[in-house]
Amino acid sequence: MNKKNWLLILLACVVTFSTYSCKSKDDDTTEEVTEWTKGSAFDGGARSGAVSFLINNIAYVATGLATEGQVSVPKKDIWAYNASSGTWSQKAEFPGSARYAAVAFSIGNNGYVGSGYDGANALSDFYKYDVSANTWTKIADLPADAARYGAVAFSIGGFGYVGTGSKGNDNNTNVKSFYKYNPTDNSWTPVESPLKSNRRYGFAFVINNIAYVGGGIDNSSYPEDFFKFDGTKWTPLNDLDRSDNSYTYNLTRSSASTFVLNNLAYVVGGRKNTAINTIWEYNPGTDVWNDDNQGFQGQVRQDAVGFGIDNVGYITTGQNGSNKYYDTWKFVPVK
Repeated sequence: MNKKNWLLILLACVVTFSTYSCKSKDDDTTEEVTEWTKGSAFDGGARSGAVSFLINNIAYVATGLATEGQVSVPKKDIWAYNASSGTWSQKAEFPGSARYAAVAFSIGNNGYVGSGYDGANALSDFYKYDVSANTWTKIADLPADAARYGAVAFSIGGFGYVGTGSKGNDNNTNVKSFYKYNPTDNSWTPVESPLKSNRRYGFAFVINNIAYVGGGIDNSSYPEDFFKFDGTKWTPLNDLDRSDNSYTYNLTRSSASTFVLNNLAYVVGGRKNTAINTIWEYNPGTDVWNDDNQGFQGQVRQDAVGFGIDNVGYITTGQNGSNKYYDTWKFVPVK
């Protein structure tokens, strides 16, 4: 072989090697995008089954179940989280009995906390928290025979709503009834419930003054139905367990946490026979769920608290088995 041919072969090898060597790492691997980062730990200590409400971009987290030594202890403290400073501050103590698996909602500058379980009984009492005065006022109880825990709650149109839950210690005491609270005359009235089955530990969220309700557990089954409510009419949506020519997914679960960012809802963690860490995004415009986002990066948990502030989602507290948590995680969607 002559010298010219050797040079051509050598040049080809150099070009091939250079092309391979300069190939970027991204061409060979797909790196997972980080959407979860650690935030300021909850200063109230590890617990599960707490409640939260949001007023003027300040989140309030109250009540819950802690473990002190080997004993489960219901709580009655309340803490405010300022996302701008990343700090927690304790507020005036909740005046009702210590409890967990309660509910909360906000109307104007007032937060409302009630129902729940004190370790022996389902509760029906409710209280209003004035954030400006840092004071609590007792309001009307839920109607007779409407005590419950593990319910859902939300506010739309200047009214509060509480529904579903359990009235006792066995599965046969789950309910699907709803009640509406009118702050003007301090009264509760029954509201029609479209849910197909009783349930406890479901989830609810509000987007553009429309409430969405689903999830939970009834006996050992996880209800699939999912509805929206505008304060007057309930409308059925695609089931949470969906399989058709367009989509296949199943996000049925109980004890999940939720928050809303940019008019999209996120359901995080919860329980499906065991604690889970998946996150599902809901688009109300298309009535479709997807699980494209990064899974929750903290310890897998259920019965945590979720809220959204300035397009950042937060998950704090919760439990997995006998382990309870106080860490806080921040979620910023990039997918």
